[in-house]
Amino acid sequence: MEEYFPGTQSPVGGLELDQIAERAVERAVEHSFASAVERAGGGAEAGAGANAGGGGKAGVPATNGALMDHGSDADFASMREEKSLSAPWVPAKSYLFKDHPKGKTGEKHSMGVARSKLIHNLVWESGLDLTDMSLFDAFLKLGAESEPVALRHLFVPKDPEGTTVALSEVAPLSSILKTFGSGAMSFGAISAEAQRDIFLAMREIGGRSNSGEGGENPYYFTDGIGASVKQIASGRFGVTAEYLVTGDEIQIKICQGAKPGEGGQLMGIKVDEAIARARFATPGFDLISPPPLHDIYSIEDLKQLIHDLKQVHPAGKVSVKLVSGVNIGTIAVGVAKAGADIIQISGGEGGTGAASLSSMKHAGLPWEIGLVEAHQALAENGLRSRVILRTDGGLSSGRDLVVASILGAEEFDFGKLLLIAEGCIMARICEKNTCPRGIATHDPKFKAKYKGTKDHVVKLLTFLAEDVRRTLASIGRRSLGEVCGDTRLLAVHDAHLDRIAALNLDLRHFLDAPVHLKDYKRPEDIDASLEDSHSRPEDIDAHPGVVFDPLAHPINPINQRILEDFEVTMADVQAQNESQFKAEYDLANTDRSVGATLYGALAVRKDWAQVPVHLAFRGSAGQSFSVFQTGNVSVRLTGEANDSVCKSMHSGKTVIVPPEGVLYRPEENAIIGNCALYGATGGTLYVYGQAGDRFAVRNSGATAVVEGTGLHACEYMTNGMVVILGETSENVGAGMTGGVLYLAEDPGERINREYLAEDGLTEEDWTSLRLILEDYGRETGSARVAEWGLDWERVRVRMKKFVPVSVSGMG
Repeated sequence: MEEYFPGTQSPVGGLELDQIAERAVERAVEHSFASAVERAGGGAEAGAGANAGGGGKAGVPATNGALMDHGSDADFASMREEKSLSAPWVPAKSYLFKDHPKGKTGEKHSMGVARSKLIHNLVWESGLDLTDMSLFDAFLKLGAESEPVALRHLFVPKDPEGTTVALSEVAPLSSILKTFGSGAMSFGAISAEAQRDIFLAMREIGGRSNSGEGGENPYYFTDGIGASVKQIASGRFGVTAEYLVTGDEIQIKICQGAKPGEGGQLMGIKVDEAIARARFATPGFDLISPPPLHDIYSIEDLKQLIHDLKQVHPAGKVSVKLVSGVNIGTIAVGVAKAGADIIQISGGEGGTGAASLSSMKHAGLPWEIGLVEAHQALAENGLRSRVILRTDGGLSSGRDLVVASILGAEEFDFGKLLLIAEGCIMARICEKNTCPRGIATHDPKFKAKYKGTKDHVVKLLTFLAEDVRRTLASIGRRSLGEVCGDTRLLAVHDAHLDRIAALNLDLRHFLDAPVHLKDYKRPEDIDASLEDSHSRPEDIDAHPGVVFDPLAHPINPINQRILEDFEVTMADVQAQNESQFKAEYDLANTDRSVGATLYGALAVRKDWAQVPVHLAFRGSAGQSFSVFQTGNVSVRLTGEANDSVCKSMHSGKTVIVPPEGVLYRPEENAIIGNCALYGATGGTLYVYGQAGDRFAVRNSGATAVVEGTGLHACEYMTNGMVVILGETSENVGAGMTGGVLYLAEDPGERINREYLAEDGLTEEDWTSLRLILEDYGRETGSARVAEWGLDWERVRVRMKKFVPVSVSGMG
């Protein structure tokens, strides 16, 4: 790796280059020999005999190129049936490295069709309860037969003293179930009904449910059924103040374990009317989630986003989802210092229906690697007590969860497992909108096949929690809280010692990790009568006396003042017959997320939502001015603002103008920073001056007029209208699949022609555009628009309209 992949690290060792070459040659010899046996008239028995005892031709040993076998005698027999070996020296066929539908050959998965059928039998069997674990045990046994598939399969939880306790002494099911959460599977990725049942199931067991980044499920608006965790990711689909404040937790998805460093794409075939409504998009058109979050390019940017979320929803927790990787510990420390309450380490074994095949097959690292490093780094920096550590990625057994807890996890998320409980048969066509079980589809024909219920999910998770209790009892522990971070309880699985040696695996990254127990015990983790049953040894490096208390995130002074002034006015509405709220405030550039707390209150109090609010500010606003704007609010800033103006705006109007008497020309100078209107779903923004880069990135419905912009204007836009009166920079409209853009200046080559095409300006277009320009002129006093008003016809001729290529009919 040092020679060919400099800078890349492997914390688990692995094969050297000469060993890889040796195995490649051996495999070619094996396959050639199998072909020769076939041509000589030999059958499967001849091949099997020649390879008996694990050896190959002339003493060539059988080989394995990964944790799972890629070739065996059964494989050769299957290949002969398919006539795939008909010539000597045939190289390994590519399908040997893919998932075989019948499990005969190819890549092995910890969750296959046979195991999924056992889950179906378990959840559909009426009258089956925890007194009969036989079906679940069969599910575990089938999984064990294919192991090792993942790193965790190389380990077993084991008490060094051989201690066990009675199952009755272990913490109750409810304490285990409370640590469970559903994976972030959006409405769009799965159907409204499948997502609804997961929400209901997690609510019933006292766990968490995650919305994914697809906005609200339609059942939220009809039956009040929503997720307890609201995700905010790179696409910002459906993110509004109301969306955020209706959850107990807001999750910032930096990236996803199954496709780290990549965005996602919901194909247009799955974007029906309901999904388009939830995501503020146009039916039938692709929806692209950018690879990065465009308001996060540093740990300071992440801290700002956490601050934004804490201001709009002060009572909510904020989690940050990271992917497993080497040196993730340093990042986890930064995330904790940035104010996150929860850190999630996502593994590469999780599923996704919104990534390329190459990513699903080859991207992502095991959560085991990242989890233990994050836990250790946080503990060593005295930060472990500040945050909850959570993990996800193929978890399916009590042993999986206990191993994860030993490595530092306190909470666990499940995705694929829950879909299987709802009926998923692992068809692996989630992106095609033709799911045969009606789960990952929005086609009514296929949705009619959906037979899942919340009870199926509850039943499976209950059996899983009971298996956690059995595993804890077997190692003499009474709660997950007791094992969290106690690496003394981790042992190598005896059955896999030969495999570990053959692959040169070095497991000291896990086995030699110092013991760092969590510094508190949550009430749901352990019964009070059992609390002192296991004292901590003196050599444990902990921080005694620290009790869990999430970092306080007080509302900042300017937002506190705005909220209090508004509440006083609302209390006096009847007495003074007031029908609106007006206020003026001076700002400094240290005033961040201005207005967010008021907008959160307006989203919670429906009776306040339509109260006219007029806010006037003067000065230099800090980051995220008027973020999450909602309600009937008009905002006017005389001065300038930093990055992320009106991010995730939903309604109202904001006008930003330079101070009176400035010596510069507003048309030629920037007065707001980057990423204005990121993820906006409505409202109006007028800027009498230029904006920075990525103006209106992922705009999903706002109307905006600005004098000029920097790089990447209107990137990934899906709806709304943007009017740029002056010059733009490069790459305008990249990834844009909806909405309309008007340019008064000829953009030349600065338009991204792969996504945008010029469209004719109709009479209706011009009437609408002129009204907006006249309103902009009145609000801002724009000298440019004042001049245009002398000859609107000339302006009409020069104005150019651009729409996505697919919309223009030129794609």
